[in-house]
Amino acid sequence: MRARTQEKLLSLGLSHAQCDVLDDYLSLVRRWNEACGLVSRRDVGRLEERHLLDSMSFLSMLDGRPRLLDIGSGGGFPGMVLALGCPEMDVVLVERSQKKARFLQQVVYELGIARVEVVAQDIRSYEPENLFGTVTARAVTNPINAWSLARPFLNRGGRFLLQTSKPISNPLDDSELCETRPGIVGWISAFEPKNPA
Repeated sequence: MRARTQEKLLSLGLSHAQCDVLDDYLSLVRRWNEACGLVSRRDVGRLEERHLLDSMSFLSMLDGRPRLLDIGSGGGFPGMVLALGCPEMDVVLVERSQKKARFLQQVVYELGIARVEVVAQDIRSYEPENLFGTVTARAVTNPINAWSLARPFLNRGGRFLLQTSKPISNPLDDSELCETRPGIVGWISAFEPKNPA
């Protein structure tokens, strides 16, 4: 991991030990990328900025909510990164690609992560026992579809954090747009249901 990346992570409140674990995670991404297509080939050399630090942009918007669901986790951006950045948080990563889900399970195993569950199925068929305080999505689908996927999983007071290439200025169906902040690659918008369940 480059020194400036570590400095940025430390400035976000992460420890040196967490930086080391994140560095180990990036090594696994690089090792498994060819077989699993976790990131584009041109992004392999830009993992730290375009994926790790960009995923960390979600961190300041979590607001201490204890359970997180990441839709379409892919290589673990942002869900796995947030789990490593907030080890006290319970995180569920839902990924329908069996290859990518196997990779995520390997990360959990090799890094000894205790509070991460990997679910290898389509989000539309996922039925959790409990709802979530935060649902995240990054590069999954268009905003309206993403909201329709996320909404059923939010508990009362829950928040959906969606990353898009352009800022969103209007609420999605039956939602309130709470805030929009720049990430490193795109923009992250926070939505809450107008009529919480």
